[in-house]
Amino acid sequence: MTVKTKKKEIPDNSTQRYLPFSQIKENVMIMKDWSARVIMKCSPINFLLKSTEEQDSIIISFQRFLNSLSFPIQIIVRSTKLDIDSYIANLKDKALNQKNPLLQNQTYEYIEYLKKLIEVAQIMKKDFYVVIPFDETEWESVKDTSFFWSFKQFLASMKAEDDVFKIREQIRKFSKTKKSLINRSNQIKTSLEGIWIKANTLEKSDLIKYITDYYNPNMEDFSQIKQDTQSFNLINN
Repeated sequence: MTVKTKKKEIPDNSTQRYLPFSQIKENVMIMKDWSARVIMKCSPINFLLKSTEEQDSIIISFQRFLNSLSFPIQIIVRSTKLDIDSYIANLKDKALNQKNPLLQNQTYEYIEYLKKLIEVAQIMKKDFYVVIPFDETEWESVKDTSFFWSFKQFLASMKAEDDVFKIREQIRKFSKTKKSLINRSNQIKTSLEGIWIKANTLEKSDLIKYITDYYNPNMEDFSQIKQDTQSFNLINN
């Protein structure tokens, strides 16, 4: 027999109260109004290295892609400081195993050069994302607006005799939401491949890292984040 313990209340001054989302279920971000989002990471292309004909083709294809959409999307470009710690660690290992004293010394000098270059030049990298929504108003077309009850309203209206039914309804509605988001992400993926851009949906662990880094870019140790296998709850709604 499992006994449910009372969840801790989030303090009034907690940052979690001001976040726009309530939880991450699988690879879907559930917003506080019970709309949903998925995020796709896109590989960049070097536009300037393309020929004039290729550039024109990319522009026209991208225009067609935008015009073909029947739903809104958000394009996010994030600039972050280039992290070469793993590369430097690899160089150090090679230097330690280097038997030639001259090559070993040159490797150490190269490591110091890279460290100073990153520190002085502040080299940045850009990551590109597409956010795909499924909002409350869209449920009107499938007559399922009850899905957007808040979790508190759901619990308050739950009775002992029908709690199993409502839980099943919540699961069914989430499945329908996820299916719609998968269809949209597949459409985005196919369209972007036509202009040589690869797009992949962020899985749950990558999505958690993305959100954590977005709200706390100075956090380096993502192992501090507790990843529940079922959902990643940030607020007790």
